[in-house]
Amino acid sequence: MNESSSSTSASSMLAGKSDGEIEDILDRMLTRLALCDDSKLQDLLSKLLPLSISALSSPSQPVRNKVLEILNHVNKRIKHQQEIGLPLLELWKLYMECSFAPMVRNFCVVYIEMAIDRAPKEDKENLIPTFLGIISKLPSQHQEILLRISTKVIGECYSMQVSDEVADNYKNHGGLQDTMIFLDFGLHNLLYQATSQSERCPAGLSITQRDRVSGKKPLTSDMLQIRKLGILNIVQAMDLPSELVYPLYLAASVDRYLESVARRGDELLKKNTSGVNLEDINLINRLFLLFNGHTGPDQVPPDSRVTPASPSLRVKLMIVFCRSILAANSFPSTLQCIFGCIFGKDIYLFGCIYQ
Repeated sequence: MNESSSSTSASSMLAGKSDGEIEDILDRMLTRLALCDDSKLQDLLSKLLPLSISALSSPSQPVRNKVLEILNHVNKRIKHQQEIGLPLLELWKLYMECSFAPMVRNFCVVYIEMAIDRAPKEDKENLIPTFLGIISKLPSQHQEILLRISTKVIGECYSMQVSDEVADNYKNHGGLQDTMIFLDFGLHNLLYQATSQSERCPAGLSITQRDRVSGKKPLTSDMLQIRKLGILNIVQAMDLPSELVYPLYLAASVDRYLESVARRGDELLKKNTSGVNLEDINLINRLFLLFNGHTGPDQVPPDSRVTPASPSLRVKLMIVFCRSILAANSFPSTLQCIFGCIFGKDIYLFGCIYQ
């Protein structure tokens, strides 16, 4: 069952049907599901899952209850059978077609997240650039899930190298806003450490950023290593301006827990140092936020307050600031750096004084 025929079938089967007729169709599908052998379950799910989820666009509560009954049965059947695939491409197409039905899109994302681990490598590789190419247009909750999926696949597939064909796929998707969302999430991954989940305020991150990176489960060192290397390789392959990627390479180059990441970051940093424009205001502002975190009594929720980066990263950042006229003339950020070096965490008190 290919992508288009399955999605079209799901839409056409329900088009023009009354709620009672839709409920009857779902009831028959539930019976088929209950009687289906495990060996034939994957083929059945390629049709049943998009159909059932699309039915959630109905306002009828009995129809929605029937869909939830089907999905609950599906979850129980596949929970311990990782070899049973789910229709990843069909679910993504349904997601894109159903912007008018938030519930449909919510369930699509849930099952896309489940499907990604069961999908063929080629399907995953082809879909991730598509995710990242429209990420800015998606609701923030969906952005987080798809960004986590993307970095996971990027780590699994590209921690060693990136082919020219793959590089072209990432270069040709999305605009600047999409790229910046991915780069910010990539930076947060590079700053995240296996110990971050146990820390109230991990260095360089806020609590919210930490949780966006890890999701429901803390990331282990092995997971982080391949994800960080994959992110660095993809970012390099995208051939972006040095000012956009420089913070990522700086953060990677001082990774104290993952030597392979630090080596790769340092290698990329040396390649990009000569071309970076240290008088770029957007770059300098990003670096100041890394160095200082959020200072002063800004109206930033506690869980969203970014903490200063690690001492090793701050040393490298200070060297950068000393080479930039713009950084030297940036008030009050320069003074915040100085007082941060002197007083450490008490920099917040200084922020309160001059505000």
